[in-house]
Amino acid sequence: MHNLSGKVILITGASSGIGLASAELMASKGAKVIINYNTNVKGAMEAVQRIQEKDGDAIAIQANVINKGEVNSMVEQAISSFGTIDVLVNNAGGGIRQSTFMDLSEELWEETFKLNVNSVLLCSQAVLRHMIPKKGGKIINVSSAAARIGGAGESIHYASAKGAINTMTIGMSRELIEYGIIVNGVAPGMVETPFHDKFAPGDNRLERMASSVPIKRAATPMEIAEVIAFLSSDASNYILGEIMNVSGGR
Repeated sequence: MHNLSGKVILITGASSGIGLASAELMASKGAKVIINYNTNVKGAMEAVQRIQEKDGDAIAIQANVINKGEVNSMVEQAISSFGTIDVLVNNAGGGIRQSTFMDLSEELWEETFKLNVNSVLLCSQAVLRHMIPKKGGKIINVSSAAARIGGAGESIHYASAKGAINTMTIGMSRELIEYGIIVNGVAPGMVETPFHDKFAPGDNRLERMASSVPIKRAATPMEIAEVIAFLSSDASNYILGEIMNVSGGR
């Protein structure tokens, strides 16, 4: 079901967390993987090394995914290396920092949307210029359970941006299927990643919030990666415009 042999997969924000787990998992299933990173060169290069040591095929490409020129250059480099892109995983994003609604500044709101939403727009458009002529491909947008829950008290800005990604995913799926391009989303809940320490330093946020999940724990990055791998495979060819919740029942 998860055979990805020969598929070329570009994953944004893949030097840590969910993106990193997805890259290593999909490479183990036969995919050729492009690991995008912005500043974490060490994480990206170590991931490439681990994949290659297991006879996998991977490269790392630096690009700030909110910079159109860098995104276009990344896509051209990927195609130059592997000849095509079969799957785009729009994983890059984050909450930047906590804020209550009344303390939320326009700057933080705009920065959060630029990182989470504009990046999906720019990366998707760049890849679609190559997918549309060949009449096929897949795009998987990584959203969040926060879009359903709302992020009250600390992350309404992040939840709102992820809600926009859900809407984009549905709209993209209906517009792009004409070209044989399948678009879906994945909405993780609490996941054991560096996100929480960056978003709320010293808050023990992961431990504090995991107790509110019915399954009573956070997910591992690999548990989310398994769903992304499934959506990247041919086993998901009749799934379109779905936001798959992977949130432990929350």
